[in-house]
Amino acid sequence: MKKSFIFLMLIVIAFIGCSKKETPPVPVGEMSEYKDPAYGFKIQYPKEWKQLGTTGNAVFVKSQEVVNKFMDPSSGEEGGQVSVEVLKLEGKSADEVIATAKDVFKQSWSKVDIQPDQQITVATKTATKVGYSVPVTSKANITGYQIYVAGDTAVYKLDFIGYGDQFTAHAGVFDAMLKSFELPVVIIKSDKWQASPSMENYNSNFFTMQYPENMVPENVSKGKFDFSMKLRADRLDCSIQIDVFGAQKLTTEKVFEQNKGKVKSRGTGKAMIDGLEALWVEDTPMANVTRRQYYVVKNDKVIRPTAIWFAAQKDIYFPVFEKCVSSITLK
Repeated sequence: MKKSFIFLMLIVIAFIGCSKKETPPVPVGEMSEYKDPAYGFKIQYPKEWKQLGTTGNAVFVKSQEVVNKFMDPSSGEEGGQVSVEVLKLEGKSADEVIATAKDVFKQSWSKVDIQPDQQITVATKTATKVGYSVPVTSKANITGYQIYVAGDTAVYKLDFIGYGDQFTAHAGVFDAMLKSFELPVVIIKSDKWQASPSMENYNSNFFTMQYPENMVPENVSKGKFDFSMKLRADRLDCSIQIDVFGAQKLTTEKVFEQNKGKVKSRGTGKAMIDGLEALWVEDTPMANVTRRQYYVVKNDKVIRPTAIWFAAQKDIYFPVFEKCVSSITLK
């Protein structure tokens, strides 16, 4: 009886030892962000992965060996893969583009099990999710799901696939990547000038200042000043200029009193520049143009930013110039 029990236990142990171990989940970990240089969509992916695709057809995967396994089951390394492909509308509706993409996918495999469509939400948009499974060997399938998200000018097809048990193992990674996906922001074209959201940093011996990258530097003679610079928007009468000259040991208030009378003032006020109180005077140097000169003193130097704008479009230009002035750091 004892021998029979021992023999039975040996059989159980042998069976357990020969059974296939469950593939552990792949941790999400730290993520990097990809922004497509042509189409502008964004998605995050595991930091140790690579982007092996092209513009408009990004492919995120741990290595080329994983890609090879999907193409040829006899080689490569089992793993997971995510791709984002841009399908341009080109006059077609989103539904037509999605239907065509589905047909192409079906034709690309000799045998594929496709699940019914599911409606989900991706990047605040209603999207279509299509699960599928493709047998590649007698023991392994490629399992995945495609998600179609309609944008303003294109449909974005996201494909999440895993070889064998790697599909389930990568579930957390796939979910994190899908949640991070962002559609591109479409900028509406306008005849009016718009300041670029990307900022440049201007650096001089007297101050630093941030300004929109689409403002144009202009040559300006410093004349009697210690320093002068000028940046212009799209119009000649819309610019910001900064002059620096000696304060001769005068305070900001004294310098302001000496200079404000040189213009036909239509108003004065106060502002803050780098934590110091600045004073400004506003006038009209020519028809339909408004000018505001700021005065502030530091290290016995007067820094005088001058903003000039087309009066009828103050709401377009002045907030930009005011933001430039507020970004000034004095040296």
